[in-house]
Amino acid sequence: MRFIFALLATFLFAVPVWAVDVQMGYNGGLVFEPSEIEINAGDSIHFINNVLPPHNVVVDGHPELSHTGLAFSPGESFDVSFDVPGEYTFWCDPHKGAGMIGHIRVS
Repeated sequence: MRFIFALLATFLFAVPVWAVDVQMGYNGGLVFEPSEIEINAGDSIHFINNVLPPHNVVVDGHPELSHTGLAFSPGESFDVSFDVPGEYTFWCDPHKGAGMIGHIRVS
């Protein structure tokens, strides 16, 4: 019986948990989907490269939250955790000029 509980606990703690998935290059456009996000402090956002690479995420004024490495392959992903409440603006560095910008509200 202990083995079963240990096995279940292993699966529960080994599965990544995030508050929201954000597609980068959603539906062939230079956009984040969703681009307006509300999460709780301590939550993570799972950014997934969709199409039209390369994409990354730069969080204005927060290099510690930014993921400046470029995602080239469809399906490539990374997570960003937001521990401090506030409002954050983020963008894709190669496509900021095209309007690939989003906003995060952390409660």
